[in-house]
Amino acid sequence: MKRTTLYLLIALGTAASALASVSPKEATQFEPPSQNETVIEKNQAFPLVGPLTVQECLNEDCTLLRS
Repeated sequence: MKRTTLYLLIALGTAASALASVSPKEATQFEPPSQNETVIEKNQAFPLVGPLTVQECLNEDCTLLRS
């Protein structure tokens, strides 16, 4: 009986910590794919064809651009 209770408590603790580690924003956040946007990771080869145009961001997440 003690062993079964111990196993049950371990399983409940594991499940509770797994649920607590995921924030609600991460679990339900779906962003629509943006058009005309290319994400270039650091040290990734990127073939450049034509001119590269860059716009300066006004805030940290680049939702406002200087036009």
